[in-house]
Amino acid sequence: MLRIIAFLFIVSMFIPLEFYVMLGSVRIEAYRVVLALALLYALFNFRQALQQADVVDVLLMALTGLVFASFWHNHGLQKAIESTGIFAIETLGAFYLARLFITTPQRFYWVNQTFITVLALLTVVTFYEAFTQHRILHEIAEKITGHQALDPRLYTHYYIRNGIMRATSLFAHPILYGTLMALFFPFAILLVLRYRTAGHVLKLGGVTASMILTLSSAPLLAIIFQGFTAILVKFWQNARQFWLSMFFGGLATALLIEAFSNRGFFGILISYLTFNPNTGYFRILQWEYTADDIRDNLIMGIAHHDWTRPYWMEWMGNSIDSFWLLLILQHGVFALILLLLACLYTVFNTLNLAYRHGDQHRWMVAAWIMSFMSLILIGFTVDYFGKLQPLFFFMLGAIGWAKYYPLWNRQAEELAMAAHSVDTDTPANSDNGNKT
Repeated sequence: MLRIIAFLFIVSMFIPLEFYVMLGSVRIEAYRVVLALALLYALFNFRQALQQADVVDVLLMALTGLVFASFWHNHGLQKAIESTGIFAIETLGAFYLARLFITTPQRFYWVNQTFITVLALLTVVTFYEAFTQHRILHEIAEKITGHQALDPRLYTHYYIRNGIMRATSLFAHPILYGTLMALFFPFAILLVLRYRTAGHVLKLGGVTASMILTLSSAPLLAIIFQGFTAILVKFWQNARQFWLSMFFGGLATALLIEAFSNRGFFGILISYLTFNPNTGYFRILQWEYTADDIRDNLIMGIAHHDWTRPYWMEWMGNSIDSFWLLLILQHGVFALILLLLACLYTVFNTLNLAYRHGDQHRWMVAAWIMSFMSLILIGFTVDYFGKLQPLFFFMLGAIGWAKYYPLWNRQAEELAMAAHSVDTDTPANSDNGNKT
């Protein structure tokens, strides 16, 4: 049953956003239905989930409770039930689907390989879309469903650079498409370095080419950060004190910049994390003009209320281009702290246990660390809306096997050795008994 749900989840990630139905004010898409089934499976198999539970489970449950309180405080009980239900499906449903299904490195390999294969197959359509300026997959979906779900601005000249249209493929925005490919890029490249087969090289080439054709800074910055993370993973075990010193030194530097710079740490970070100066400027404005909303609603956030900004900024719309900024704005500072703690605990706990794995599995653990740490970083300049939010939580739960698998292997080896010892000793003891 769980394997079927996992397979349907992967399929649902590649269903165009035009395929949906409205249930009251709630938008029902295939991936939400699948994740609702996953959450029900986790509830009915509570003991199985409890066996693997750790501090991350507690933090995510607390986050969900805080989100419910935020919606209730800002919009009332009915809105709180509806919105928290969707939030729980996209977060807990995705997290526990990965946690309960991906219990071995073989399943982790299968999930990553499946995503990479489908993304590589989309390369041909991506090239067609980019160079003909024809979003063919979305237009076909619109004709089938009658829904025009894609932002009309994506058809304008703002998304055409040097005659190339920024590719979206099946997704809602070029940034989402590019970030999704960056998410699986570490696994794809380590797969090539490990096995060096033509098929893996072609898949890596397809994913890389499509990522470039999104003409987005987010995936390229993710790859740069993944390179630095690879060094961290390589030398973590032998130089842990050095890396911890670097981390706290960097944190102290960030606090000093925030205190004494006129732009602040996040303003400087965002200005250098975006290749397009205009995009960077707009995102800095979002950080500046949401500061008063965050300060005035520090605990409960503003939920789905609009954030305040000058009249001349109304043309920008009410979107926020930062996953972390949107979280603290909507649900308060403790929501941000809870999720950051869950993410950082998972990353560093996995780092500390990576050396326990054999070479045949350690590279997959390294790929996950590189991928997820880049997700944490680019979340400052990208909002994980649509299908990317459940994928974020799916990846958070996808590495749970790395904590328990070495122990299970060791126990299996000990049991096998004990059984072998019994099998070899029994005939000898039997013979001795016959002689006496």
